[in-house]
Amino acid sequence: MMMYNAASVRRSVSSSSLSSQRSLSLAPSVRLPSFSDLNPFAHFGATLARSNSMTRWQPVPGLVHSKETLALRQAVGAILKDVHAHISTETLEIRANTPEYRLESDDWIAHKNGLNVAPTTVKTVARLPMHLLKLDPAAVSAECAGPVFAGWLKKRGENNKAMKRRYMELENKVLKYYKKKPEKSGRRMSNDEKASLLRGQIELDVVSAIQPTIVKGATLQYGIDLVTTNRTWTMQAESEAEYDLWVKHLCNSVAFHCVNIIYRRMLQLAEVSATGPNEVRMITLPTYTVQETVEHIFDCYNNMLDATPLHPYDPKEYVLKLTGFRDYMIDRKQEICTYQHTLCLTLVHESKIQEALRRSMLGGNIYDEPTFATSTRSLEIAMTTLGNDWQDPHHAQHHHPPTAAPVLSPQSMGSANKSCHYDEPLRICIQRVLNIPRYTTHLRRTAHEIVSERRPLLFANVVASVEIFNGGLLLETLGETPDTTLKAQANDGLIAMWVEPKWFRSSLRISQLPKSTRVVVTLYGIRAPGADVASYDRILTTGINLFDVDGLFLQGDQYVGMLENLFTCSSGPLPHVVDLDRPLIQMTLTSYNGPIKFDWTEHALGDVSSRSEAVLKTGWLKKTGKHHQLTKWQMRYFTLSQATNTLSYAENPSAPAKFTINLVGAQVLNADELNERYTTFAVSKGTRKEQSTWVFKLKAADSAREFVMSATTRQEREEWALAIKLVANGDTAEAMDDLRHIIQRDPLFQLSDFQKAVLWRNRYQFMTSFEALRHVLSCVNWLCPSDVHEMLTLLPQWAQASHPASYIILLDKEFAHETVRQFAVDKLAEMADTTFSYFLPQLVQALKYESHHVSPLAKHLIERAIKNPNQIGFDLFWSMKVESYNDQVRERYGVLLNTYLDVCSNKMRSILQLQDKLFSEKGAFEQICQEVKALHHSGRTKDEIKVTMQQRLEELNGTLPATYQLPLDSRVEVGKIVVKKCKIMSSAKLPLWLEFENAEEGGDPVIIIFKAGDDVRQDCLTLQLIRLMDEMWREDGKDLAMEPYKCVSTGPMTGMLQVVLHSVTTAAVHKRGGAMGGIFGAFNDVSFLDWIQANNGDARSYRVAVDLFLRSCAGYCVATYVLGIGDRHNDNIMITKQGRYFHIDFGHFLGFMKYQYGIKREKTPFVFTPEMAHVFGGVGTPDFVKFQKTCGDAFNVVRRHLHLLVSLLVLMIPAEMPELRHRDDVNYLVDVSTPEKTDEEAAAAFDDLVIQCMNNTFKRIDNTLHILKHR
Repeated sequence: MMMYNAASVRRSVSSSSLSSQRSLSLAPSVRLPSFSDLNPFAHFGATLARSNSMTRWQPVPGLVHSKETLALRQAVGAILKDVHAHISTETLEIRANTPEYRLESDDWIAHKNGLNVAPTTVKTVARLPMHLLKLDPAAVSAECAGPVFAGWLKKRGENNKAMKRRYMELENKVLKYYKKKPEKSGRRMSNDEKASLLRGQIELDVVSAIQPTIVKGATLQYGIDLVTTNRTWTMQAESEAEYDLWVKHLCNSVAFHCVNIIYRRMLQLAEVSATGPNEVRMITLPTYTVQETVEHIFDCYNNMLDATPLHPYDPKEYVLKLTGFRDYMIDRKQEICTYQHTLCLTLVHESKIQEALRRSMLGGNIYDEPTFATSTRSLEIAMTTLGNDWQDPHHAQHHHPPTAAPVLSPQSMGSANKSCHYDEPLRICIQRVLNIPRYTTHLRRTAHEIVSERRPLLFANVVASVEIFNGGLLLETLGETPDTTLKAQANDGLIAMWVEPKWFRSSLRISQLPKSTRVVVTLYGIRAPGADVASYDRILTTGINLFDVDGLFLQGDQYVGMLENLFTCSSGPLPHVVDLDRPLIQMTLTSYNGPIKFDWTEHALGDVSSRSEAVLKTGWLKKTGKHHQLTKWQMRYFTLSQATNTLSYAENPSAPAKFTINLVGAQVLNADELNERYTTFAVSKGTRKEQSTWVFKLKAADSAREFVMSATTRQEREEWALAIKLVANGDTAEAMDDLRHIIQRDPLFQLSDFQKAVLWRNRYQFMTSFEALRHVLSCVNWLCPSDVHEMLTLLPQWAQASHPASYIILLDKEFAHETVRQFAVDKLAEMADTTFSYFLPQLVQALKYESHHVSPLAKHLIERAIKNPNQIGFDLFWSMKVESYNDQVRERYGVLLNTYLDVCSNKMRSILQLQDKLFSEKGAFEQICQEVKALHHSGRTKDEIKVTMQQRLEELNGTLPATYQLPLDSRVEVGKIVVKKCKIMSSAKLPLWLEFENAEEGGDPVIIIFKAGDDVRQDCLTLQLIRLMDEMWREDGKDLAMEPYKCVSTGPMTGMLQVVLHSVTTAAVHKRGGAMGGIFGAFNDVSFLDWIQANNGDARSYRVAVDLFLRSCAGYCVATYVLGIGDRHNDNIMITKQGRYFHIDFGHFLGFMKYQYGIKREKTPFVFTPEMAHVFGGVGTPDFVKFQKTCGDAFNVVRRHLHLLVSLLVLMIPAEMPELRHRDDVNYLVDVSTPEKTDEEAAAAFDDLVIQCMNNTFKRIDNTLHILKHR
C-alpha cells in the first residue's frame, strides 16, 4: 500500500533538479478551464455541507464530489431506505446501543461437531442492580475496609535452601518479610522505621500460581508455594490454624486462575466470585429463554441464605447483559444457548436501555471534552448532502454550477445509442500534461520503516504511452506519442505539449469493448527518440473508464488528474477530481452525435470466439550443460512448438536457436532431488526471501542425453512439463486428466493458452468442480458476447463451494464483469455476520478491483454495517480507514467512510469518532508516542520520559467518557486509563503499554500495546489466518487451543495489539531455570516442564496443562510452518501458566527470513526444541506420539483448505505489505503444503520435520544469544 506520505515516513529530496541540469524554456501562459468546469459535480450539496461544517465529523475530510461519489451516496441512500422499510430507526439504534452476539446456525464458529454439543446445564453468576437492594450504608463501608494480615512463616532461601523464620505482612497485594517483628517498645513501627528491617517482598500481582509445596512427590506439611517468573517462593506455616489463615488471605489476594485446585476446594472458591451482596451463584438450563432466566435469577436470589431484601420489582421489566461486556440479551423469547457467552450475567432494567436509546437518538455526546465534542442530530437518521435531494430538479437547479455538464435524466438515458452498434475503432489523442513534478518518487524499506526518496528527473524529453486494459489484463497497446521537450511553468512545475497531437486508433471496435474497459496513459522520460524501453523513466500515470458509472461512453475533451510514478492504473480506482495545482492531462476522444450507452443486447450471440488448440509456448528457463553435475546453470529462452514437435532454446528471444530437441516419444520427469534452496535480498538487508529451484528432466527418444532444466516456481515447472508431455505424445485425453488433477491440486496454477482452449471446449465436464470455476472464467473471451452470455448462464448451475467463503476468489481483479462480481457477493452474503466479519480484510481490499465506487460489494458491505454495526461496522471502519491514507484510493475509501458515518446510528458515530480521535494516526496516543520518542532522542532519562507520559495520560483521562470501546473488540467496554500501570516498552519504536479499567466493576483490566512507527497490517493478516485455521480444526473436531490475540491497524504506521494476560515469554522461562543467571536456560531440557509443574502442582492440573501444551504447541508448529513465520526467538514465543503455548510478533512470513551478520536465524522450518519435547516425556513416549499425530492431522486439515487460504492471501496483494506484493510470494504456502502428497505421506513428512527441528541445536544457541543481548 503506497502510504509514503504518512507522518512516519521520511523524505530525502535531492537538491539537484532538472532545471539545474539543463536549461528549460518557459512555456507560454497555460490556460485551463475553471475548477467548476473541470469538476461539475463538486458543488452538489454545497449549501448543506457548509451549514453542517461545524457539526458534521468526517473521518476523511476535504473530499470533493464527483459523479462517482454522488452515485455511491445515492446508492447508499437507496440501501438506507430499503433497510428502514424492514427495520425501524429505533431498532437500529437499539442494535448499536445494546448489541446481541448470537450464534447463528450457519456461523462457522457454531461448530457442528461433537466437541461443541451444548451442555446439559449452565453454571453462571448473576448480578442484580444495586438499587434493588435495601442496603445498610454502614455495613457496606465496613466491608470495604480490608485489614492487614501479618504473622510468622518459615521461608526457604533462593540459594540457601534452609527454612528460616520470617515475620510476614500482607497488605495491598504485597507480601513483605522481616527478620524480626517490626515493633518498638510494644508498638508497631511506621513504614520508614520498618525499612531497615525489611528483607524482601513478593508482589502478588506477578504470582502465577499458589499451591501446596511438593517435595520429592510428597506434600510438605503446611507448605505454601508462590510461583513467579523468576523463582518459586516456598513458605511454611507453624500450625494448621495459621496455615488455613495464610492460605485464605493469600488466595484472596491473587487472581482466581492462580489458585491451585486443592486450595479452591479448601476455600470453596469459584471461577467467578459471587461475594457481592447483589450476586447469586446458580445453575440454569441452556433451553431457558431470556425471560425465564431473568425470573430464575430472582428466584435463586430470593432463596439464597442471608439474601439482602429487595425493593419491589417486576421481572418482566428486566433483560440480561453479559457482565463486563457490551453484550446484551434483549430478545425475551430467545434461548440463552444461542448466545456466545453466558458465564456471568447482569440484570438490566428496561429503563436503562430506553434512556441510552433516548440519549443516542437525541445525539447526546459520548463525552464532554470540547475538543472531542459532537453536536446533536435529529431523531431521524439524516444523510447530509445525500439522497433524493440530488434528484430533485429544484435542488439541482439551485446547486448545479452553470458551467457543469448536464446530468442525463432517466428518459435521456433510455434514448442513448447502444455501444453494440458502433463497429468502429476507439480514437484518442493526447494534448498536453501539466504540472509535471521535477522529480520521481522511490520507496526504500529499512528494517523499521518505509523511506520515500525524491530523485530528479533524468531526461528533458517525454513520451506518453496509451494502452487499453480490462480486469487488469492488457487488451491492446495503442502506441506512444512523439517525444516532446518539457517546458517550465510559472508554478515551478513542467508541461509537456503536443502541438500536432497524434490520433491513436484501436484495432478493437467500440462494439467489442466490455463495460469495464479502461484506457491507461503513462508519461515517461526518455533519453532520445528510439531509446530502449528499459531506459524509460516513469514519471506519471492515470486512466479513464471508457464507460462511466452510468454506462455512458466518454466523448470529447477529458481532463484527468495524474498519479505519481509509484502507482499503477491497470486496475483499481482512477482519479475523478481534477486539482488545478496537481499533475493533470488533457486528452481527446472522438465525439459522436448523442450519448452512447454500454449495451450488448443486440449482439449476435451465435458468433463464437476462436481459440487455437495448438501448443506454442515460450519463456525463460535455466539449463545445465551436457554433464549437469559439472556445469553451471544458464538462463536460456525456450520455444515449444507442437507444429514441429520440438523444444529449442536460444540466448535471447531474437537470437537463433542454439539447439533443438525432437520431442516425439520424449519423457518428462520431475527431479526434486536436484532442487536447491537459495535466498535473495528482499525488503531490507536483514531480511531475505527463501526460494527454491524447480528442476525437471527431459529424455528424448532419439538421444541418450538427459536434458536438465529448472523453473523458478512449482507452477512454472508444471506448465512446462504438461505442455512438453502433450507435444511428446499428442494425447488430448491424458491432457484433460492432467488438467483436472492440477486444478484440484494447485490453486496458483496458471493455464496456458492451449489449456484454456481445451478447458473451454470441455467446460461442461468440469461443472462438478468448484475449484475449476475460476479457471473456466479465465478462459472466457470477455470481448465476445456469446462467450460472456454462455458463462453467465453457467454460473448459477456450477457446483457449490464447500463453504461460501470460497467464492471470495471471484473478487480478484481478473474477474471484472459486474455479473460475476454480483454472483460472488450474493454467495458471500449467505455467511452469518460473525463468519462474514472474519473475511473483511480481503473484502475491503477487493474494493480496489471495482471499476467504480458503486459496486455490489461496496453496497453489501455498507448494508451489513448498517444492520449490524457492532460485528461488522467497527472492523469495516478501521479496515477502510487505514486505506484512506493512500493517494490513489483515498477518494474511494473516503467517500465510503464518510457515507457510512452519515447513515450509521448516532451511537455508532459517536463511538467511532472517539476511537478515531484516540487511536488513529495523529490521534491522542500517537501524539504521546511521538513526544516520548522526541524525549528519548534528546537524551532524557527513562524516569523523566515516564513522568511526561503519565502526565499526558492523566490529561487524556480527564477527557474520556465513563465507558467506551476499543477498536480491538467492540464487546469490551473500558473506563479510565490506569496511569500508574502504563509504561514505555523497550523495543525500537518505544510502544506504549496501556492498561484500562474494565467498565464493569470486578472485571479484568484490559491491557493493550499501542504502536506508532510500526506497520502492524502483516501481524493482523497472520493472526486472521491463524484464527481461520483454528476454526477449520474445530470444524473438524479438533481443539488446538490457538486463541490468537487481537490486533488492529489504525493507520499506515499505527496500531494496537491485545496483551494476553497471565502469560510470559519463553525467554523468561529459560532464564528461570538456567545457569549463570539464566543465560544458558535455553539448554535446560526441563525448563518448560519445571514451569508447567511449578504452576500446576496437583496431578489433575498438571495433566490438563500438559494436554493444553501439547495441543497448542502442535497447532502453532503447523501454523508457523505453513505460513513461513520467520524471526522466531524466545522473546516472541509465549506460554501461560496453564500451559497454553503461542507465538507473537509476525514481522516476517511466507519464507522471508531474518538474517544477522549474514547468518540465517532460521535453521529449522518451525520451532520445536528438546525442552518442548521433554514435556511429553521425549521421543517414542505415548504423549510424544500423540503430539506427532496431532500435528499430522492438523497439517492435513489445513491442506484440505489450501484453496481458501491461497485465495485470502492473493486478495491481500493490493495492500502492498512488505512481504506480500506478488502472487509468487504465495507460492511458499503451496510449496510447504505439498499438495501432491497423500494425507499419510504428508503426516509422515511432518513427523520427520518434528524430529529434524528437535535435533537441530542452532535454535537453542540463537535463544541463548538473544538472552545475552537483552539481559
